Amino acid sequence: MSLRNISASSAAAGDVFPLRPAPPGVIPNFASPPFMGMPVLVTAGICLPLVLLFAAIRIYAKVWILKKRKLDDYVYCLSCPAGIAMIAFEISIVLAGPNGYHAWDIKEDAMTKSAIIHLLGFSIALGPVLWLLKLTLFCLILASFGSVRWIKNCVYVGIIVTGLFFSAYTIVVAISCGPRPNTDTASYLNGLNRAQCSSPAEVNALMSIILGIVNFASDLYLLGIPLPSIQTLIVPRRQKIGVYLIFLSGSVMCVCSLLGLIYRFKAWKSADITGTQIRLYVVFMAELSVGLMIPCMPSVATVYRHFTVPDINDNTTISTPNMKGFSALSSPQTESRATWRKTHLSIEEIPYSKPSSEWKRHPVHDLRMKALPATPLPLNPTAPPSPKTPTSPRSMRLPIMFHAS
Repeated sequence: MSLRNISASSAAAGDVFPLRPAPPGVIPNFASPPFMGMPVLVTAGICLPLVLLFAAIRIYAKVWILKKRKLDDYVYCLSCPAGIAMIAFEISIVLAGPNGYHAWDIKEDAMTKSAIIHLLGFSIALGPVLWLLKLTLFCLILASFGSVRWIKNCVYVGIIVTGLFFSAYTIVVAISCGPRPNTDTASYLNGLNRAQCSSPAEVNALMSIILGIVNFASDLYLLGIPLPSIQTLIVPRRQKIGVYLIFLSGSVMCVCSLLGLIYRFKAWKSADITGTQIRLYVVFMAELSVGLMIPCMPSVATVYRHFTVPDINDNTTISTPNMKGFSALSSPQTESRATWRKTHLSIEEIPYSKPSSEWKRHPVHDLRMKALPATPLPLNPTAPPSPKTPTSPRSMRLPIMFHAS
């Protein structure tokens, strides 16, 4: 007899049954069940501000400093809001209704339509959000190493394969766990209790495990694609270390996806369909946050150089470079180089600024100043001699032969 039939008969008898049966030796606590969603709230409180900060730095670097955008920027504009919405959705899942408790501490009639929609919506949205995350990282590799043909081909293959698997998972979840036969609360609960949705031997469990495997394999794939090319980069050592750190930070994503795969195996072996999801929410949130911060790390370096490295341009004197990170009150205000040239006749500050004629009229003994020598031109230019016309037939034969060939 299914759990739905048991609950219906027990309701007629006046008994109360939990959403899932409790393990042996565990007594259901309907009065004051322990709340299990605190790790999700703490993780979200850490990850969400970091993601927003890195996204703001990337926007500032692309819009106000570099003033140019590429394909990976537009993809990030899709994946970042989707990831932030997913983190906020996880918070709402934990806080909405009984989803933050053990399944045996929840009355079956306490599972409202809203709570079931939260669970079903998260499972359906998981595939597209994961694919957008992988697409963002693939576009980052393509923007950095797109000139290498084999890397470009590997990126295209990874985008297609991950898109197919994640789309298949979304379709399977929507079909196997959707409401039956209507859209009321009983229909949503019926779809949740179906064997195709909740049984560890059915298609939903199989696709969930395949999703975890593909997710972990794609993270390893993303981590391994750029490493051979990074080794051959001809850049300063400090910059190469920074590139290694950016891409090796993807190892955190690999650890999170591996933990997610392990927790999926354990979740399908347990009857606690709500309590076991908490650990999955935590590792997924960490993986999602790291995946959204990795594409922003080059922009962090860009902003750091923008505010710390001297920017010497036409409005900057040699003695006082333009330090954007310093306050204007802390450095003396000097004239621009163009203004200095118009108002000064001395060469004490800017060398090599006088033409040769002025050097001859006002010679100044300064080692930094050197008069440019006059360009020697011929006094009586003559035209080059014209080639001699051949007179004998033998001498004319060779050029005609070459011309004919």
